[in-house]
Formats: sequence, C-alpha cells, structure tokens
Amino acid sequence: MIDPTSKKVLHYLYNLPDFTFDVNKQLKSPDFLSWDSFLSCLEYLEQEGYVRITRIGENQAFLSAVLTHKGRHFRAFNSIALKRYLLDKWIDLIALIISIIALIGAYRSELSALLRLLMQG
Repeated sequence: MIDPTSKKVLHYLYNLPDFTFDVNKQLKSPDFLSWDSFLSCLEYLEQEGYVRITRIGENQAFLSAVLTHKGRHFRAFNSIALKRYLLDKWIDLIALIISIIALIGAYRSELSALLRLLMQG
C-alpha cells in the first residue's frame, strides 16, 4: 500500500500524455507538492516499482518519470494484495471470531448485568 501523497502523484502522472513527466515539457512540479517533495515521492515510487525514472549526466540529474505497468494499474495490484493477505490470514480471522464468541459466552451473565446497570442510568 502507498501513502496518499504517492497516490496523488500517480494520478498526476496517469493524466499526463504517455504517462510521462518530462522536465523539458513540464517545467514545474504539480501544484499540490513542492519540487523536492515531488522528486522524493518519485524516488519512493521507483523503489516500489510504480515509476521508471530517467537520469542524465555525471550528477544523475532528473530528466523524466514514466509509469510502469504496476503504476498504471495500481488499484488492481492493491486489491490483489488485499485478497492474498485475506487468503493467507483467513484462519487467523476465524480464530479471532471464535475467541470473541467464546469470551461473550463465558461472561454473558456479567455482561447482561452490566447492560442492565447502564440501561437504568
């Protein structure tokens, strides 16, 4: 999962022609983010595989950023990750539900007395 700022940057890149931010064409960062924050967000997205960054020169100056397949379809990849997580953890979820039901069953008389006190007050 990615943070809200990264999602905004992905949406911004998604709406650009050819899904590409080029320094020669877009001379400034998006309105919602400073240039330094924009670059750091792009570097994070590159580490996560959502963006491919092109750099030039000896000092590796930023030239462009292009959305990868994962970046273009990040919602689908996030839903797949959630499904995998739930499939891996379904036994844990069932055990938690059973434990809660057992806890309520074990203390039902105490809980009903507490509820009666709360309803009177």
